[in-house]
Amino acid sequence: MVERRFPRAMASLEGIYAFLREFLAGNGIGPQAAFDLDLIAEELFTNMVKHGRGGSPEIVVALDWSAPTITLRLVDSGAEPFDPTQAPPVDPNLPISERRAGGLGLHLVRRIADRLDYAYRDRTSVITVTKRID
Repeated sequence: MVERRFPRAMASLEGIYAFLREFLAGNGIGPQAAFDLDLIAEELFTNMVKHGRGGSPEIVVALDWSAPTITLRLVDSGAEPFDPTQAPPVDPNLPISERRAGGLGLHLVRRIADRLDYAYRDRTSVITVTKRID
């Protein structure tokens, strides 16, 4: 698994996108996979920045490729738990006026990813996403 640390700031997203593209290109994975990975990484990283209580100044983003599956892992040390797998489901068919605020990004992550896992131990949140790349 290849990992990099990014400052806990929204400005880190451009660096994360560059890291994803470098990883994809280095593993011979076409750019078509980048859109899904960008969306997943952006949503999860943004939630850690916005909603993560405590947490270290940096968040670790790690990638692994075992054809045909890519694994994306985000690690937030010193944080309070924030389990994205427990977010309530969103009904995108409801009119906006009838929906509760928030949750649509995690809904998209669940739809795009093949698997979304969460672990919390010793004040460290670990979100692991796997996605099959055809």
